[in-house]
Amino acid sequence: MKFKNALKIFNYPTRICKVCFESIKLKTFSDIFISDDTCTKCFNRREPKFYKFKIKNYDGLSLYDYDDEIKKLIYQFKGCYDIELKNTFLSKYAPLLNLMYVGYYVVFVPSYVDEDKIRGFNHVKEMFSIMNLKTIDLLCKTDNYKQSDQNIQNRINISNYLTLTQQLDLRKKNILLVDDILTTGNTIYSCIELLEKCHPHKIKILTIAKTIKSNDNFQSKYEEKMSFLDSFSKKLHCFTKKILSGKNK
Repeated sequence: MKFKNALKIFNYPTRICKVCFESIKLKTFSDIFISDDTCTKCFNRREPKFYKFKIKNYDGLSLYDYDDEIKKLIYQFKGCYDIELKNTFLSKYAPLLNLMYVGYYVVFVPSYVDEDKIRGFNHVKEMFSIMNLKTIDLLCKTDNYKQSDQNIQNRINISNYLTLTQQLDLRKKNILLVDDILTTGNTIYSCIELLEKCHPHKIKILTIAKTIKSNDNFQSKYEEKMSFLDSFSKKLHCFTKKILSGKNK
């Protein structure tokens, strides 16, 4: 039986791309079970890079280069209040990321609460809501201080506008600090300094996109992806061994 005919028998609904509004073509049965809001054409225009970086010696990962395509999509979602785009950034990689960060608690880099009220949602929370991880609301932005409006010298002042919402003991918890865009790194650096006061067991960083500078010392695209996938494969193997050894006890 042909795949298209099988879909008709099961009366499977047509999916619509949230970016271009074209129908999403399903090519295999596995596509039915993978929640995705983006067609292949739109997805290929923003091919992920999986950039690895460090801030304060903590490992970080950015999925995309902050190029014109990603910039336009984030602006439509964040600046034009298009909530329907919330899952388009991570839908294809949510299962992978959930396995990578299993056991971690998500902490969001905060935005100013008045901006969230105008927008109707917190853009960072919505972007990462597709990940099946527990969250902790721990950070707060006290004023509408935008780094994009500041010169290089004043951007370091972001720490004056960030604070902890509560003092928690995180010594037994692994924290995943998430944000939409990484530019200078000052905001994430300041958030980490606040998190360190709660003494988390581990801290890792995940962002949707990263501004790539000419002096960034990245591997070639192919080497970077292979290194990332190899590292993930090893982690998945160890995780599987732990599960299996637990069942055998």
